[in-house]
Amino acid sequence: MTGAILASYSADLVSIVSALLALAGRDNDEGSGGKADLAEAVELLRGKVRILIQRGRLARPKRIPGLAAVLDQFIREVDFDENERSWHPKIALVRCSNGEAGDQWRLWLGSRNLTSAINREFGLLLTSNDDPKSDAMPVAGMGEVAARLAEHAKLDGFRAPKLKIALDKVCWDQPDKLRVERITLTKSSDAVFPKIEQADEVIAVSPFLDGTIVKTIAGWGGPKTKRTLLTTRAELAKLAGQAARPLAGFGDRIFVQESPPQEEVEPSTSENDNAHVAEDESEQLVIGLHAKILAVRKGKALRLWVGSANATQRAWTGANAEVIAEVSAPAHLLEGLQALLLEARPVSATELEKLKPPEENTATERLERARKRFVAAWSGGLSRESNQFVIKADKPPHPADEEVSVEAGLATANLTIWPRGHASLPLGTFPASLHTQLVQFRLALGELSCSWLQCVDVTPPLDAERDRHAIARHLGMNAFLAWIAALLGADYSFREAGEPWDKAGPGSGLQASPFDPGILTLDAMLACWARDRASFKRAGARIDTYLGPILAEAEALPPGEADRLREFRSVWAVVSGELLKER
Repeated sequence: MTGAILASYSADLVSIVSALLALAGRDNDEGSGGKADLAEAVELLRGKVRILIQRGRLARPKRIPGLAAVLDQFIREVDFDENERSWHPKIALVRCSNGEAGDQWRLWLGSRNLTSAINREFGLLLTSNDDPKSDAMPVAGMGEVAARLAEHAKLDGFRAPKLKIALDKVCWDQPDKLRVERITLTKSSDAVFPKIEQADEVIAVSPFLDGTIVKTIAGWGGPKTKRTLLTTRAELAKLAGQAARPLAGFGDRIFVQESPPQEEVEPSTSENDNAHVAEDESEQLVIGLHAKILAVRKGKALRLWVGSANATQRAWTGANAEVIAEVSAPAHLLEGLQALLLEARPVSATELEKLKPPEENTATERLERARKRFVAAWSGGLSRESNQFVIKADKPPHPADEEVSVEAGLATANLTIWPRGHASLPLGTFPASLHTQLVQFRLALGELSCSWLQCVDVTPPLDAERDRHAIARHLGMNAFLAWIAALLGADYSFREAGEPWDKAGPGSGLQASPFDPGILTLDAMLACWARDRASFKRAGARIDTYLGPILAEAEALPPGEADRLREFRSVWAVVSGELLKER
């Protein structure tokens, strides 16, 4: 993997780490990995990967992982004002290199966010193929989509003009029995909502609805057209009582998927808890149905519009940024959607008439309005003098609602109350291992609260020294030595290299573990040099980068451990110096 851009409406830190581990080839069967896996992933992917999310939609977990600090370099936020529009696509564009064969590409798109929620989703995978004898073909719009992503990502290896030219020429293998006609990453000038006059069958799948779009879909085709809607009960309740009767055109072909229980979350390490907040098209709610599909059949031909767009005006009229793939297929592929409908529950006309719009929770709505306005209006940054941090805004950032309080803090530290009327807030003094651009915010209204993480510019900018100290603190001695042993191939694998990456407690890797330092013998070093000099040099680079910062925390090591580390450093210096000199 030589570069990747991922786009999502919302994200959480655990899923971001899982994505990084997968891109670096360091994930395990559970989609996770050890501390050494994550350290190696950060080293391999630095400057090559960006994750684009809507500002204000990076979830704050109850327990923030110890290595959260260094994740800031991979995240870029799109600052759309959610009162008007959202950054809503779900895409992964990945470039791989196969030596002399040139660049190979993978594109995933669909409905799933970069979160841990498990829902019914739809996804599409395209793989590049430069074999002229294959049936691969270019896909309209691909270059424009890639260029738009690159403009936001600002990666040296993904320059928008060159990327557009390159991706417009790439040929793609089509999924079995499907043909992707066009891919669009919508913008404000786009009008991409289909205009359907003739249809034998229409199926709409969407977890979020609005009356205008639903009524339009319900009018596609003629009197004999069979129209089906699959959604959630909560969305039906919103529309059931509307005078325009947007659901009437679906007759008795309305289905719902029930919502599963909320995911369990680990207890908080502080006094601050996340509260449930009702949201407009919120993708943070854990619901059973999350796929977004429009399907139109005419005779034996099927047309699909799939991706991230809900059946709402914001999704289809250019307000949101959405990814939409237009796909043609034979009609029999509708069997897959029919199978999804069999898992759903039909809603009778009687039940529909009894549905009532949900009662508004005034306090919840007030808090959500305050959150959206806070995020949209945010214009500030972090100022640091050595290890001392102050967060500053152009003006006091507090919501107009005077009963809503604001707290802020580095993601690696505690929250501090931000006094109303003040434009700056001292956050405290922190060691280099806790420096980060990730700031946690919390708004509270009475007993209700909402929290999130946000990337904030730091002046002066953080440098590579931060990564060294943060990863050293995260690893500790035993995980570090296990990492080096795995790189050297000394009968030791990354799967054995230390604790899980998200084990609670800073520096927990400094404590005793089953790792046997005797594995790092002179014979192992010489064997690695003879077998794979690139691995030997990579291990040397990791030692040069991290051994010093780990020794700087020597006071946290058990008695004698620091001496053992210094002894290892001396042996390595002699061996590597002699071998490299010989070369």
